[in-house]
Amino acid sequence: MNLESVYIEHQSELQLHLARIVDCPEIAAELVQECFIIFSRESQKQVIEHPRGFLFRAARNLAYDHIKHRKVTEKHVYNTVPTLDIDEEAPSEERLALVNEKLAIFSSVVEELPERARKAFVLNRVYGMTYAEIAVEMNVSDSAVEKLLARALLHCRAQFKKHQADLSND
Repeated sequence: MNLESVYIEHQSELQLHLARIVDCPEIAAELVQECFIIFSRESQKQVIEHPRGFLFRAARNLAYDHIKHRKVTEKHVYNTVPTLDIDEEAPSEERLALVNEKLAIFSSVVEELPERARKAFVLNRVYGMTYAEIAVEMNVSDSAVEKLLARALLHCRAQFKKHQADLSND
């Protein structure tokens, strides 16, 4: 059974199933595509006796990962959204300038990273993905993800120390 025939046979059923789980047809469509990418990779490594079962298991795992990631992201956004009490004053111009300067430094430091290290770093630190999720996303081993993130963190720490020293000297 080739990939095209498996896709034609199971795509719509899989998408309906995922749409019920994630409650969003667009996300379900994206997850279906991801399922078939996983299916394609695995079918090159091994014979998949039951394509439908494989696809539905992969779909369920991807849907649960998506829901878990969405909950973590929502919790993070909820916990980090700045709130101003009525009695609290708005941040001063000086404070805003300092925050903008730190954000610019952070952006430039991250941009200096090699492409793969930058991607792993952003997926981990910005999107909250685990090493295993990043390994799947980037099609590399967990060990490679560890090395990429270690390289990224070392670079970031060194550059932040350098910028901190520069700010202290000003």
